[in-house]
Amino acid sequence: MKFHITALLLLLGAAASAAPGDSVQRQKPQRWDVEGLYIQARATLEDPDNTHVESVPMLLEACVREGHADAMMLLLDVYEGKFKGLEARPEQAFRTARLIADATDIRTAEGKAMQMEACYRLALYLEKGTGCTRNAYEAYESMEKAAKMGLLKARAEQSRYLMRGFGHRKDARRAWKLLRYVAEQSPKTPNVFYYMGIICYEGLGNRPDYRKAGKLFSMGARYGDANCLNNLAAMYERGLATRRSEELALLLYRKAATMGSREASANMQRLAFKVGQKAEKKEERPAITRIRNATGRVILSLPFSDYTRSRIRAWLLGSTNEPS
Repeated sequence: MKFHITALLLLLGAAASAAPGDSVQRQKPQRWDVEGLYIQARATLEDPDNTHVESVPMLLEACVREGHADAMMLLLDVYEGKFKGLEARPEQAFRTARLIADATDIRTAEGKAMQMEACYRLALYLEKGTGCTRNAYEAYESMEKAAKMGLLKARAEQSRYLMRGFGHRKDARRAWKLLRYVAEQSPKTPNVFYYMGIICYEGLGNRPDYRKAGKLFSMGARYGDANCLNNLAAMYERGLATRRSEELALLLYRKAATMGSREASANMQRLAFKVGQKAEKKEERPAITRIRNATGRVILSLPFSDYTRSRIRAWLLGSTNEPS
């Protein structure tokens, strides 16, 4: 069902202007009404020809007030400045996430899903100082809360905090247990195999195990993890627990770069330049030069006197210069 934006704004404005003591009874929007608002807002954002996106935050805010979890996630994306035509509002994103994360009157399943995501986003805001003062301890508490509520990606990020000692003392063993649980429940969870591979690669809580790290990075690469692809390429480039292959490393870097990894893009350009330089240096020496030099080295290894070797070289190559 389509909603005319102008009429909708008038209705929302009338509802907002009504005083608490008015005799007009406010009717709670029906579920299909809220879903329609969300669909309209999302379609407006995804339409490249639609430049009138100013009303989208208001539509999403109306959905969030009714406990629409997907609308809340999209609203935070809007506040984070992920869509053209709408300026980033990090402070508003932080306040919205904080308000929902701290709510105590949420009872519905969809409301719980919205609160889990809010706790997760709030932790990331506190970690990076987005719209707020950076606070590692509060970030860990918020991420742990989302993890305990059942959000698997939050459990993976909680493991990262434990790996690095962010907001909590370092505990690589606990981080590994959390990651293994997430990998068993949902192997497609972002970063789960990447973090497990890092634990093995860096030897957190134990000795480095490059072979196991390579297997974990390979597993993550199968699920489309660009970070795993980038690290796997680095292992092939250096020959760690695998044969050294700059060609395969370059291929993996390129694939990870197309998936959005900036680090892989930088590595791809660096390695491509290095491989190109090697090829140019090899091409600068003609085949005849390489043959002459090889022949000269063979002559020098013969069991003859220096005079005899120089005579042989002069006869074969027409020169007495030493090979390069």
